[in-house]
Amino acid sequence: MITMYEDVDALGRAVANLFLKKACLAVAERGKFTVSLAGGQTPQRIYEILAKPPYSEQIPWEGIHIYWGDERYVPADDIRSNQLMARKAFLDHVPIPPHQIHPIVCNTTPEQAAKKYEEVIVSTFLEEVPQFDFIFLGLGSDGHTASLFPNTSVLQEKKHWTGHVYLTELDSHRVTMTAPLINNARTVAFLVTGDSKAQIVCEVLKGPQDLLRLPSQMIVPENGELFWFLDQGASKLLNANKK
Repeated sequence: MITMYEDVDALGRAVANLFLKKACLAVAERGKFTVSLAGGQTPQRIYEILAKPPYSEQIPWEGIHIYWGDERYVPADDIRSNQLMARKAFLDHVPIPPHQIHPIVCNTTPEQAAKKYEEVIVSTFLEEVPQFDFIFLGLGSDGHTASLFPNTSVLQEKKHWTGHVYLTELDSHRVTMTAPLINNARTVAFLVTGDSKAQIVCEVLKGPQDLLRLPSQMIVPENGELFWFLDQGASKLLNANKK
């Protein structure tokens, strides 16, 4: 489902409403709501909305379990850390039990961090194939999502739920969930804003399909829902195509 909003605030409220609905339903039915967070400015805005009334007063925080879709291989207090951003914008302001927050720990090697995070995921899910209730995703201007970057070996991963990647041009190691794990989720929500993302949004959604060049096209939940939340800027070429 593709939905378009006038601005980031309207988009944020729509995402927050969906999050609240899915959280209440999951906790009522299964006793918990498993969430994977994303980095980036747009997700940060959503987290800030969720951490304030009216949402903060209605979400069943005691049942929320937090994970991350990807992480830069940096210390937890590094300004580039997705964990640090999420804690400052969101987690430090809501009463989620600390033992239900599962960050990607970067204190060994990228390979070992990915392996250990897969072990964390497997050990905290009852299903043989872990099924997240809600996964936040962003979209890079190169078509990447999480740390599934174009033409990287992690795109070929079919067996493991996590992987690692080194981006030469950024001199950056990353740990990431893999496409098979993301595609097993109940709900996946892409959050994309700004004129600068209009072209890549159009390429990813309108095709042609090129999974190695546009890894975001790999995200098609097998038995779940896929939402694209776009603001006016990010959706402007889609609007033009519809006329």
